[in-house]
Amino acid sequence: MKVVSLQSVGLGAVFPSGSYEGINEPYVLEVGKKLKDGRGEELDVTVTEINYQQGDFDAYGFEIYTVHTSDGHIRVLPADKYIAEWSDDTDHISPDDIGNDIHEFLHRGDK
Repeated sequence: MKVVSLQSVGLGAVFPSGSYEGINEPYVLEVGKKLKDGRGEELDVTVTEINYQQGDFDAYGFEIYTVHTSDGHIRVLPADKYIAEWSDDTDHISPDDIGNDIHEFLHRGDK
């Protein structure tokens, strides 16, 4: 199984909503998608791989996700601040990106 996306919990960016308060949107990272900055604008950097790593609890005592990107950087994120989506089939496309219904997504078009 591989991690295909991460969504922040309690973190994220605040976008203007037309009034004085903003809308807090979670920060989402998806394999094959471009990174976004703090204002929701896409950067010219794509997520290539996301890995889960459990540190040696005697030495480190924490769990992390490493996010590899097309610019050659590795971003290290605390596992307790993100929700991971795992998949056996990392070549499969999510229905929300291309408009497929959920049945087609789950059964690969076998109706």
